[in-house]
This record gives sequence, structure tokens and C-alpha cells, in this order.
Amino acid sequence: MHIKLCHYIHDTAMVYAFSADIYGDISIQKSERQQMNKGFRSITKRSFLALALAVGILVISTSTPGNTDPGQGTETNSLPITSSAQAGLDVFITHSKHHGTDKKHKKAVSKSKKKDKKSNKKSEKKSKKAIRKSDKKSHPASDVRKVEGKQVTLGAGTFSAGTNVAIGLYNVTAAPGQSGNFIVNNNNLNANTYNEILGTSGGLGGSGGLGVPSIRVQIVKGDQIQISGLSQVTFTPVTTPYIRTHTPVTLGAGTWVVGQDIGAGRYVAKPAPGQSGNFIVSGNIFSTNTYNEVLGNSPSLGEVPSLTVNLTNGRTIQISGMYNVTMTPVGK
Repeated sequence: MHIKLCHYIHDTAMVYAFSADIYGDISIQKSERQQMNKGFRSITKRSFLALALAVGILVISTSTPGNTDPGQGTETNSLPITSSAQAGLDVFITHSKHHGTDKKHKKAVSKSKKKDKKSNKKSEKKSKKAIRKSDKKSHPASDVRKVEGKQVTLGAGTFSAGTNVAIGLYNVTAAPGQSGNFIVNNNNLNANTYNEILGTSGGLGGSGGLGVPSIRVQIVKGDQIQISGLSQVTFTPVTTPYIRTHTPVTLGAGTWVVGQDIGAGRYVAKPAPGQSGNFIVSGNIFSTNTYNEVLGNSPSLGEVPSLTVNLTNGRTIQISGMYNVTMTPVGK
């Protein structure tokens, strides 16, 4: 009986080892491998139970007499495991350990792949965000101007910003055939002030005239607007796209911002024939690129025919008394 059991253990282990070798060496298709894995796991479980049962029987078996212990004077019954059975058992244990280690390795690899995939996805998302941030920094605002203010028409009188005219940026024009004074004052020293003859009636405006057909006005909190000699003045919100390139631009009376109404760079400012007025570029008190000149063709009056300026983003240009000043780009 014991010999048969040993042979059974040995044969089962050898079959198991031989099957494992065949399974590891033969290349099969994925679907066939999956079927084989399922069946092979079933065989492994049954083989393990059979081996465990056989080993247990061998250990507790008392059917064959053993050696007599001289010290105790009693006889103990035990059956040592044969070399064939031991070899089979060793093969089974070694393969079981290898199978468990391989399973852990596959699990670790799968976990690592998932972690890498998640990390790559996160890195890609971070990279795209950085690119968008960089683009936004290079182009701080859209070329589409944000409209500020609401259109309104006023007559002669005094009006308050925020009450009669919404805060915003406007092109202000007089009704056809009219002309008169348009004044904006503010107690805040940082606010823009305006004092223009608005309109083209009676020879005012145009070549040799004193008035301007329109004026660019930034209305802010605290502004007081005074209109005289005009029965209809229209405030139209500015909707034109931003100009950011170093290209020729024509500016009129009013307030203009570098980076919005004209691109940064070096320009020559020149008024249209017969016009004269103030041309001011403001900056902070520490800036060297500030200008305050009277453009025109009367040197005896302190006028200059042209002015070369360096404009940087955020600077403000204020033009008064002129409706047509050409800004021509020049090199450094």
C-alpha cells in the first residue's frame, strides 16, 4: 500500500511538473491560453489536495513496524517518505512558490502600469495647462474688446458719471450741423479730463477748423460732464478690436491706450495738414518715455511738425485739438 501511495505521489508530481513545462514552452493563441489557464488551475487544486492527503496518510500511518527506542523500551510506528515521493513533493512546492511569486509580480506590474498611466495622464494635463498659461501670458487678453458702458444721448447741461452716463469707454459725437463745448472734469488727479470744441458747424472742424468731429472718452467714477451749445451728444461704447501689432494707426482727439488702441513700439507722430494741438504720453513719475508736445506747423508758437516716441504697453496717449494724428512705425 505504501509503495503504491509513493508511486502515486511521484507520478502525480512528475505529471504536474511535465504539464507545467509543456504549458510554459508551447506558444498558443491568447484565447486558447485563457482556456488552458482555467483548466490548469483546476488541475493544480485537485493535485494539491491529493498530495496533501497522501502525505498525511504517510505521516500518520502505523501499518509497518518501526525501530525500537532502547531508552523507552517501546516501539513506535512510522513510515518515512521515500526519495521518489520527496522529489515529487519538492517539485510541487517549488512550482507553487514560483507560481505565487509570478502572480505577485504580475499584480505589481499591473499596478505599476496603472500608476504610470495615471501619472502620464496627469503630466499631460499639467503640460497642456502650462501651454495655455504661457499662451495667455503672451497674449494677456483676447483681441475682442470687452464692451464697457451703454449708449446714451444727452443735450446741453451738467451730468454725472454712473448716474446719467454709465462707467465705460465711449466715442462721443455731436449731431450733424452742431458744434459746442464738451468738458469732463474730475477731482481725482489720476482721472482724464477733456475740454474740446465738438462738432463741425460754422467752419469749425476739418482742415483749418478748431473743432473735432468726435472724441474718445474714458468715463470713470466721479466724472462731471458739461455740455454747452449742443442739443444732441451721443455716447457710443467702443467695440473695435484691440490693436497689438506695430503697424500704422490714425488717432483722433481723446484718450488712447498702448496695447489696446496701438501696438507697442517706436513711432513718428504727425498731425494732418492745418491741424495743431497737444500730444501727451503719460507714464509713471520714474519713466523716461513721457512726452508733452504741441504738434503743428507754427514753430514760432512752439509747435513741432512731428514727434518720435517709444510706446510701451499700458501707457496712455492723450490728444487734444486734433482729429487726425498719424502714427507711423519706425525701427529702433
